Amino acid sequence: MLDMLLFEACQKVDIEQIKYLIEQKYNINQLNEQGRTALHYCCDHQNIDCARLLLEYDNSIINIKDNEGFSALHLACLNGNYIMVKYFCEQGADVTLVDNELHSLIHWITVCGHLDLFDILVQYEAPVHTSDIYGAFPIHYASQLCGNNDPAKSLAILKKLIDNNADVNCLDEQKRTPFIWAASANAIDALRILYKAGANPLHTDKDSLTALHCAATCGHTSCIRMLIELYGCSIESEDINGCTPLFYAITLEHSNACRVLLDLKANSNHKDNRGRTPSHCAALKGNINCLKHLIECNADIWIKNKRGDYPIHEAINSISLSKLRNKNNDLSQLQTGYFDVVRYILQLYPKKVNIQNDEHRTPLHLAASLGDISMCKLLIECGARVNSFIQTKA
Repeated sequence: MLDMLLFEACQKVDIEQIKYLIEQKYNINQLNEQGRTALHYCCDHQNIDCARLLLEYDNSIINIKDNEGFSALHLACLNGNYIMVKYFCEQGADVTLVDNELHSLIHWITVCGHLDLFDILVQYEAPVHTSDIYGAFPIHYASQLCGNNDPAKSLAILKKLIDNNADVNCLDEQKRTPFIWAASANAIDALRILYKAGANPLHTDKDSLTALHCAATCGHTSCIRMLIELYGCSIESEDINGCTPLFYAITLEHSNACRVLLDLKANSNHKDNRGRTPSHCAALKGNINCLKHLIECNADIWIKNKRGDYPIHEAINSISLSKLRNKNNDLSQLQTGYFDVVRYILQLYPKKVNIQNDEHRTPLHLAASLGDISMCKLLIECGARVNSFIQTKA
C-alpha cells in the first residue's frame, strides 16, 4: 500500500508524512489509475505547503496531465482555488495547456464562474481566445451562461473577455456566434453587451439558422421581441428547409412564442421547401393551441403541401407515424392532441369533412387505411361519407 501513501498525505495535508516520504526517496512521479500525481491531490485545499514540498523536490511534475488532460493547474481552476492557482503560476505552470477536449484554463473558469481567477491567469498570459474540439471559444460559453439564474459572474467574465479582444463574431463548428448562443439561452443582458461590442445579430449558421430561430426553438418570448424590435432580426428569415422561426416555435410546441411571433406579424401562411405551412406543422404535432393561434391570425388551413395534403390529412397521418416512433410509450395524451386538432378543424369547417388530397383520399380514407378505428368514429360523427370513392386514373 506504500504507493498510495503520498496521495493520501497530500489529500489530508499531512505535512510531516509528506516530508518523511520524500526523505525515503518516494517516487513522487507515480500516477494513480486516473493518471494523476500527488500534486493533483493538493488542489482541493488552500494550503500550499504540500505542493511546495513536492515541487521543491521535483518541479517537473507541475505540468503532468491526467487521463482527461487535466494538469494540477486545471484542477485548481476548476475548484476556484485562487491561492493554489496563483502559486502554480508563480512556479512556472504552463498556462497554455488544454485538456483532452481542448478546453483551456479560461474555458474552465468561464464555465465554472470563477471570475476572481481571470486576472491572475491573464497576468501570466493564459490565452483567452482558443477553441475547443467543438470549435467553441470561452466567449461562447460566457454568452450562454449569462442566461442562468445568477448571471452576474458570467456577465462580468463576458465583459473581461471582450476587453481582452475576444472576437464577438467568432464561429463554432456549427458556424454559430456567441450572439446565437446567447439567444438560445435567453441571455438578454449578454445580447446587449455583445451587440454593443459589434456582434452581428443577423448572422446565420451552417443550416441558415438565425438567433431568432434559436430563440423560437427554445420558446424565449422576451428574447424574440428583443431580437425583432431592437436588433432588426427578420421575422421571415428562412433556414435551409425554408422554415421561418414560427415553424420552430410550433414544432417545439412553444405556444406562447408562437403567439408572440404572430403578434409581431409573422406570416401564418408561409410555405417551406416542402410546401408546408405553419398550420401543417401544428397539425403534425397535434398542437391545438398553436393551431388556434394561427387561425385567430387568419391562417389559411386549406393550403396543400407539395404532397397534396391539407393540415387535416397531416394530423391523421401523424397518428400512425407517432405510433411507430413511440411503440413502448403511452400514446393516449399524444392521440388526444391529434383528435382535438381534427375535431376543432371540423367544428369550424364542418363542410370540409370529405375534402380530398391530391390522391383523392378523404380524411376517412386515410384513417381507414391506417386502421385507426377511433379516428374513423370521430370522422363519421362529424359527417364523413362512409361510401366515398377514391378516384384514380385507372
